[in-house]
Amino acid sequence: MNESSRPELPGDADIAALLRAAGARPAATAQAMADVRAAVESEWRSSVAARRRRRLVTSWAAAASVTVAALGVWLVRPMLQVEPQVVASLTRTVGSVEQNVGNGRWTPVATAASLVSGTQLRTARDGRAALQLENGVELRLDARTLVAFEDAGQARLSQGAVYVDAGSPQGTPGPDFVLDTPAGPVAHLGTQYEARILDGSVRVGVREGRVRLSHVSGDLVGAAGESFTVRGNEVIRAPLAPTAPEWNWVAEVTPPFSIEGRTVEDFLVWAARQTGRTIVYASPAAAERARRATLSGTVEGLTPEEAVRAVLSTTSLAPEIGAERIRVEATEP
Repeated sequence: MNESSRPELPGDADIAALLRAAGARPAATAQAMADVRAAVESEWRSSVAARRRRRLVTSWAAAASVTVAALGVWLVRPMLQVEPQVVASLTRTVGSVEQNVGNGRWTPVATAASLVSGTQLRTARDGRAALQLENGVELRLDARTLVAFEDAGQARLSQGAVYVDAGSPQGTPGPDFVLDTPAGPVAHLGTQYEARILDGSVRVGVREGRVRLSHVSGDLVGAAGESFTVRGNEVIRAPLAPTAPEWNWVAEVTPPFSIEGRTVEDFLVWAARQTGRTIVYASPAAAERARRATLSGTVEGLTPEEAVRAVLSTTSLAPEIGAERIRVEATEP
């Protein structure tokens, strides 16, 4: 087909003529318009209702999933909770000593009682306590002291003073233990030490070994024979002899040493460590007797100094207790 054979298309004038010839389109009746509006409204309402149903189903599904999740957590919670563990046992109490196991009530506690994790222990004005942690570390609490026990390796001091004996007579390091204080956590390095809160400051006295306090300004290390007091960022160091009066309260709550079947030498080593003194034998004969003689009975209720005098009075040895040492001599040839 070529261009000359295409049919002619109607122009605008032709279309206009046809429309004029057809005349105006008849208007819709009122009934027809009402029917159309009703149909449109019905369709709109159906669409809205469907959307609401979808939202409602989605909301119920979400709520159900939250409920199921909460129920699952509630059911599994008992399996996730850790039961309180025994962390220490009291070896001696003096005066009023109370514990709070986390229920807000303070109840009296006595020697031989066990403490579980999360327990707070407090001593009154006339109270002191000695206890042994499950890991072997020994603690003593002075009067008006408040301590919380996290576990067998950690406790928190909020008031008063705690004496920590974490070493051994041979000076070997004991088990790990950290005492949290307002100035920072204190860790021992084979040590006997005291941490005391005083008027907004913390004083750490070292009787044996070394300690490290992790302060915000850096680690502070103290050695036997000294103390350091931390007040804010200020640190004051001072000498503190192992037999200084600051240690006297510790002897008042020292747990009794089981002497039954032990040698006099064993007992004297214990007494020396409890008092910060050294043992000196006046002669080889006195040392030999101490190594050979065995003991029986008990020293319960006595301070270490009182126990030394009481025990040696039953042997052929006599003590001379000085400020820095205990001198032992033979009383018979």
